[in-house]
Amino acid sequence: MSKIASKANEIFESREPLTPSGETQRALEAVTADPENPGKYMELGLCLRRQMFFREAVEAYSIGLSYDPFRSLLYRHRGHAYVNLGLYHQAAADFETGLRIDPKNWDCWYHLGLSYHLMGAYERAVAAYERCYALAASDEFRICTADWLCMTYMKMGRLDEMREVASRIRPDMVPGGSEGYFDRVLVYNGTRNADEVLKEAEAKDDHMFATGAYGLAVYYETVTGEKDKAKSILTRIAQRDATWGGFAEHAAADRLKSWND
Repeated sequence: MSKIASKANEIFESREPLTPSGETQRALEAVTADPENPGKYMELGLCLRRQMFFREAVEAYSIGLSYDPFRSLLYRHRGHAYVNLGLYHQAAADFETGLRIDPKNWDCWYHLGLSYHLMGAYERAVAAYERCYALAASDEFRICTADWLCMTYMKMGRLDEMREVASRIRPDMVPGGSEGYFDRVLVYNGTRNADEVLKEAEAKDDHMFATGAYGLAVYYETVTGEKDKAKSILTRIAQRDATWGGFAEHAAADRLKSWND
């Protein structure tokens, strides 16, 4: 007789009580007042994600989709929450669905590429990121897309293609919210020194350290061959885990799990 899965393996046995922030409480009240409005569930999910209640955010987005299954932004945000939970295949499915509804949604292309990158489907990640880069409307969007595309090419050993993408990013660009990505792409194209950028990242909070340092770990491992330095960076990211659901945090933890494979 084949073994069946245990109950503990298949369900979450505990549920942490939700202590809502002020904005989450207001979002809950808005849902109660207008319970069939999918936009209210999207706002609730965004509030829950900011409190790192990612499972609860998925549920809020799912309820919203039950009222409007063709709202692409709900798939985009639910997919994001799935990435935060490390459920990359579910995330990719949501982003693909969102793109069937709105094929020019930059956010869906960006996070689709991320999902494929994190699951190791690098060819699919490249295709998504190239489409994403073509749709980018600002330096901020071009920089973060170029960074993940460069890291994908590095992991594939396609360094000439990585350098071509990195060359698209110039020091005079305006990074906006992509500052952490900006510094490390400038390392990839030879504009900045990797050790200096790493030192700057180390002085930032946990999430910005992960954002700034993860790409440097990939660079040290795949380009310069400094594998011990790369592993040390990944280990420090994993130890500074206040924002464990972030993209770089997941990528670092996943790489450490497979380090000796």
